[in-house]
Amino acid sequence: EDEVKERLATQPRHTPTLLSEKILNYGIKGLYWAFNKATGYVAADPTPNSIITRLLFLESIAGVPGMVAAQHRHFASLRNMSRDYGWIHTLLEEAENERMHLLTFIHAFEVTSLQRAVVFGMQFGWAGFFIPLYVLSPRTAHRSVGYIEEMAVYTYSNIIQLMDTPGTKLHEAWSTKEAPEIAKVYWRMDDKATFMDVIKQIAVDETNHRDVNHTFAEMQWHDVNPYVNKHIQDAGKAYDYWKSKNDAVEGKNLDYLMNEKPEPKPQS
Repeated sequence: EDEVKERLATQPRHTPTLLSEKILNYGIKGLYWAFNKATGYVAADPTPNSIITRLLFLESIAGVPGMVAAQHRHFASLRNMSRDYGWIHTLLEEAENERMHLLTFIHAFEVTSLQRAVVFGMQFGWAGFFIPLYVLSPRTAHRSVGYIEEMAVYTYSNIIQLMDTPGTKLHEAWSTKEAPEIAKVYWRMDDKATFMDVIKQIAVDETNHRDVNHTFAEMQWHDVNPYVNKHIQDAGKAYDYWKSKNDAVEGKNLDYLMNEKPEPKPQS
């Protein structure tokens, strides 16, 4: 809880200085405005359904940049027979984390066919833009992700405030909602964790992605990733946590929720 308050106490915004940064910043803000209009989002008191569409859309495109960047740097490392200086791990962690955000929301809500269609279409559109952007200018690409993450932090902070405010639609719908089991496992939450706890954790994740991408946007290709030590510390904490669990089980033949996988159908 203290970490959540600390990370969300301020919401720093990068001020565009280069022409490319200004174009990206205004372009992203324009798309943000258009998407709000298309989904009927009203910031003062949005409906749960408009927020669900927003979260599915946001997390489906947020999972693209980390994978694209990691793949590009991976191929460059192989092609040039050179080190990557620790970037790939951070980028893959970002992609995996954003994907888990999406899976959490899929488990928490009923996803409509229209929402799936929007996610499907936007993933192709966003990937089609981001892949050549990263090839041409990795620093500009990371800056664009930083701007998107700034909006993500703002969105989740607004959701937290509304869920905590009696009389709002989100408070009425989600204030007593339980955390999905997949979220409890992934973030190592208490069994009594609520959906508010999940939203707060996701908001903290997004502040990390914001800071990482703005940092990478200031770095040269061969600079050493400054977040390597943090990954090592996080891995140690995760190991200690699972080692302390008395109910740890072998995960073979179990799905992510530790349920038995169905037997594969015999091939004819």
